[in-house]
Amino acid sequence: MERLLSTVKRGMEPLLKEVQVYESGELKTCIVSRLGIGIINTDYGKFWEYIFTINDEWQNYNVIVKAGIDGENLNPIFLNSNSKKTLILRTDSGCLTGQLFGDRTCDCLDQLQLALKTINKQGEGIVVNIPNQDGRGMGLDFKLGTLWLQDQLGVDTVESAYMLADTVNIDKRTYAGVVAILKYFNIDTDTSINLASNNPAKEKIFLENGYHLSNTIPMVIKANKHTQKHLSAKRLYLGHKHIGN
Repeated sequence: MERLLSTVKRGMEPLLKEVQVYESGELKTCIVSRLGIGIINTDYGKFWEYIFTINDEWQNYNVIVKAGIDGENLNPIFLNSNSKKTLILRTDSGCLTGQLFGDRTCDCLDQLQLALKTINKQGEGIVVNIPNQDGRGMGLDFKLGTLWLQDQLGVDTVESAYMLADTVNIDKRTYAGVVAILKYFNIDTDTSINLASNNPAKEKIFLENGYHLSNTIPMVIKANKHTQKHLSAKRLYLGHKHIGN
């Protein structure tokens, strides 16, 4: 018990690491700070949860991991990755309205749950949740405004975003922090990433940093009367693949 208590307390001590990440051709130094680690028991299995901060625009990262743990540095040990050199990874942007409060007009919660089920079945994997990327990085206030327009005018997620945005870019998200977390965990570039996503825009950052994308795992969620317009807009205007009908 004393040994466990000592290990848990070490997990609560901030642990900083600097890593180098390429983003749009520029080499950046990311300062990654692990702030805590613990076990969560979910409807989809038992996972480790890490909390990180990174010196980027998004700052806060929640990382859900299915793996063993190194008792010394508390990093995950991916047995399948070490032998097969593959790893399931999902990057999961914040969605307070859907994932916490149950708004039915998006499929974010369904995709997160499917990712956890898939990783639990595989036995290993990572979900990197980035809370401050709500509204495709435009902010929660922007997201709420788009939902208001969608409800009152019957427009879709893309149309409402363009109505409110003062720019043609309605997706400000970046993913260098996800690569920084992989490097913090010492996951080398020999590891192939099985990206659990329908969004091909998420692939570039991993390729730029030398990771091989061996597979894309579709996050197929069947559309219903609440999500049909949302999913159709993501397929037609944002290039998302594997969108359910």
